[in-house]
Amino acid sequence: MTDTIRLLYWTTLLFTMWLILTANIQLANILTGFGVSFAISLLYLKMFQHSPFKMINPYWLFIYIIILIKNIIISNIEIAIRIFSKDMHLKPAIISIKTELTSDWKKLLLANSITLTPGTLTLDIVDDTLYIHTIECKNIEQKELITKEFEQIIAKI
Repeated sequence: MTDTIRLLYWTTLLFTMWLILTANIQLANILTGFGVSFAISLLYLKMFQHSPFKMINPYWLFIYIIILIKNIIISNIEIAIRIFSKDMHLKPAIISIKTELTSDWKKLLLANSITLTPGTLTLDIVDDTLYIHTIECKNIEQKELITKEFEQIIAKI
């Protein structure tokens, strides 16, 4: 994909996000949003060299968002139960989990998904290993369950 198409893609994506987040369709906001989106896209493309660009699959992105929301809700309920219980019995741990994802942005998406889920925090990403702090580590052999569901969907995006 040529740099012009990539510039157009990122500018459009950022500009759309700008309009959604500002919820303002006045001319000044539109011009500012387009200018900022174009400048950020241009800087991004000049600063980072990429492997061949692949479009994001909207179907799997939608599935990912549903799974992320589901996991956030479940984790919030589990944390609330722990908070209101008389004895929390927490077993915090820092664990390392290898990922099969090869793209840096997909690894970052996985790390952020884990961090958004209450009770877990991604501390670092080194090559193909994520270091995660969890407030409850019952069984170290099942540590891959933290990332498995997210990783399977992110690989398809």
